[in-house]
Amino acid sequence: MSKPPVVAAAGICCLDYIVTSPRVQWGDTAWVTDFRAQGGGLAATAMVACARLGADCSLLSLLGDDQVGDVILSELAAEGVRTDGVVRVSGGQSPLSFIHVDEATGERTIFHKKGASLGGAPPAEATLLSDVQALLIDDIYPALAMDAARLAHELGVPVVADLAFSSGSSDILRQVDVFIASRHYAREIGFGDAPESALDEIHRLGPKTAVITLGADGYVWSDDAGRGVGEAFRVDVVDTTSAGDAFHGAFCYGLACGWETARCCEFAAAVAAIKCTRPGGRTGLPSLDQTIAFLQGRSKLDW
Repeated sequence: MSKPPVVAAAGICCLDYIVTSPRVQWGDTAWVTDFRAQGGGLAATAMVACARLGADCSLLSLLGDDQVGDVILSELAAEGVRTDGVVRVSGGQSPLSFIHVDEATGERTIFHKKGASLGGAPPAEATLLSDVQALLIDDIYPALAMDAARLAHELGVPVVADLAFSSGSSDILRQVDVFIASRHYAREIGFGDAPESALDEIHRLGPKTAVITLGADGYVWSDDAGRGVGEAFRVDVVDTTSAGDAFHGAFCYGLACGWETARCCEFAAAVAAIKCTRPGGRTGLPSLDQTIAFLQGRSKLDW
């Protein structure tokens, strides 16, 4: 592309405190082998993934006017993510997470503290999305997600979603073009062992493109052109924190580039796999050159 793809996200940004240690029984003690504090959050980390790949990225979100919020914004600025759409709420408390990573498997467990007294976001401004080629939303701030998705549709921008199963998710899904769900979501809607049926249910709810990520078992996808299955790339897993966020961000990058679903999925799987080889939710997010080099020799597609 002559110009970098332009992507945006509307959703959460937070601060993660990540501890790596052996698995421990509750009430016992374990030695910590790695600790780091870095920015996190579904939408925010997805935008950092896109920025590392070379995209022009921006974030719409809510933060308190506290020190945690200052750290979050400074990290996003350092990554090149524009934060003109992040509202600082006077007296509010920014969200944060405590994450335990199992030293043996790399699997993470998240303990999340929601932001407090953040209120509702003001309506999204058209200027923030005027040049965007793909918008990602999560459902941490539903009003923000709905407002941004509706505005994106008015502007002809495709909407990608990262949503948890909830009573209100069906309303948001009607505003979504691409829904990337996890295996947990498929289980919660009653199709845990039948991802193909889960794809049908997602289409029924509105999105024309559906993807279900299956962890080490890969992913399945469906759109108007057909269906497909992809394998996960085998890597030495150190930390799975934010692997899903990396997948969502990289998919948005591919969508903004005009790629078909199968190509977007494989590219996203590669970015997520590379991320998992280093500790932390953002430390291992790769550049475009790193991702292409990783794909060459591992893919049947022309990279």
